[in-house]
Amino acid sequence: MEKPATSAADLTGDAADIWAVQLDLYQGFLTGDRARTDSHIHPDGTMWDSEYEPLIRGLDGLQVVRDLRPTGPDAVKVADLDAHDPVITVWGDTAVSRHLLTVLFEGGVQAPERIRNTGVWRRIDGAWLNVHNHEDVLPG
Repeated sequence: MEKPATSAADLTGDAADIWAVQLDLYQGFLTGDRARTDSHIHPDGTMWDSEYEPLIRGLDGLQVVRDLRPTGPDAVKVADLDAHDPVITVWGDTAVSRHLLTVLFEGGVQAPERIRNTGVWRRIDGAWLNVHNHEDVLPG
């Protein structure tokens, strides 16, 4: 078992690889590139989303939730995501990542949102895929 790192600068080996994949997943979200985001999620993965109560099952379930989100000129839009304070523990081909995420919104129409995030990762055919993700919005 790798010793968990307590900052992004301390990450090495598999933990650094997982953090890089996590950040790329967020870049996919920010650029609207669903294929990029989805390439880091196991097709049968599960998710607890901060805005949707039922457990999301698989990429098909994630697509349903995405389609429920508001769109158009009045929808609140994310300007940036700041992932920080990662703690990643690796056991062979399985890992748990924990980090904080600050969501910044366009136009200051909404206060930044702080989220606790826990992810379970599996190395499958040499690639780290998220098999479960849990988001938890922190009080303002």
